[in-house]
Amino acid sequence: MSIGTDRDLPVLALDVDGVVVHPHERFRGGPWDTDIQRDLGIDPRALGQHLFKPYWPEIIVGKRDLRETLDLVLPELNPDVTVDEFLGYWFTNDARLDAAVAAEIRAWRERTNGPCIAVTNQEKYRIAYLTEQVGLGELFDHVVWSGELGLTKSNLDFYLAAQATVGCDDPRRMWFFDDDQANVAVAGEAGWRAHFYAGFDEMRRQLAGT
Repeated sequence: MSIGTDRDLPVLALDVDGVVVHPHERFRGGPWDTDIQRDLGIDPRALGQHLFKPYWPEIIVGKRDLRETLDLVLPELNPDVTVDEFLGYWFTNDARLDAAVAAEIRAWRERTNGPCIAVTNQEKYRIAYLTEQVGLGELFDHVVWSGELGLTKSNLDFYLAAQATVGCDDPRRMWFFDDDQANVAVAGEAGWRAHFYAGFDEMRRQLAGT
């Protein structure tokens, strides 16, 4: 689905993980799998070696199904943990919506009348959870994700597609914040006003001029 916008309006594009969504506070700033050894009996290093390192590049662009892959991988990690248990643990523990950022999105939209979109590397199961359960569907006018496009944010065409989604003809009207410098660099190549997300206060200061 595409959404139209006045070509003169700015567009706010935000990364999701690390900007809008964070792991549960109980992990003390660590990743969602910080306590997975204690909670599910899964070694996080083995999880990386058996799931994320070999399969994630295909999963994240929609070429491989996460659930089907977990059916193969979980017996090697802990045969007593089901796919539903694993995904439930991951999704709920990696879904803390940043209230300050959410409030800024709403205030920015009211101030500028411009659309706000999420641009994120996600596969289909987690994006559904984030959109329907965490509230990204309500918060953003559109969510552009790698599994749908078949491209990650390391690819220039990802940003061209995201810009086309909102019908923006001028890339300089695309205001982008991401906590990964590599993604910021590629978005900059696309002509976007790309900023490294160093924290909420800095983002709010930079957006004050829009």
